[in-house]
Amino acid sequence: MCGRYTLGKEPDSLYEQFQLHGEVPGYKVSYNIAPSESAPIVYRYGGHRLALLMRWGMIPKWSKEPKTKYSTINAKAETLTESKLYAGPFKHTRCLVPADGFYEWQHADDKQPYHICEKEHRLFAFAGLWETWHEGQEDELFSFSIIVTDANKLVSSIHNRMPVILDQKDYETWLNPDTDTDQLLPLLKPYAGHLDLYPVSRAVNSPKKKGAELMIKAEKG
Repeated sequence: MCGRYTLGKEPDSLYEQFQLHGEVPGYKVSYNIAPSESAPIVYRYGGHRLALLMRWGMIPKWSKEPKTKYSTINAKAETLTESKLYAGPFKHTRCLVPADGFYEWQHADDKQPYHICEKEHRLFAFAGLWETWHEGQEDELFSFSIIVTDANKLVSSIHNRMPVILDQKDYETWLNPDTDTDQLLPLLKPYAGHLDLYPVSRAVNSPKKKGAELMIKAEKG
């Protein structure tokens, strides 16, 4: 799964990586983005890539209230096409979730946290889905989920799942609403690129902690 991630890049840095059109909404740099918090996503509209702040944890449009009884921060890659919640967004409202790392906790009694990132904390994108929830004619709530798949060899040393990290060459295929879902499923695979993985402080357990010190390598235990 993916329960926390990092975005230590300023809004302007998203322009080149994602070839954005229009303004990037302001957001606070965070080294510990947690569920229910707002974070930027990239979606395609009118032939352009746009950025928008959305709540992490998808609220289905058919929900009677702006919450769910179960976690929707992650969507399983292998069940997207048959999911009541995710099948529609998988066909029509896909997005990129900008990030420069994520955290995972080792399956052990001590629950040691680890940070996983590319070299020099380069910016990348998770495969995501988004939805709009309406209450009446005016109020709208935009929210998203991050797609997860089997862990690659590196991440499997601490956990059996990981978020889908898309290759930059596949961004347009993923965002294009005309892309058939049969073409998208092969993209939802364990990441084949180089990642670094190292233990970090247990301070990351608190969603109130947001500073860059959370990514500093720490001794296990």
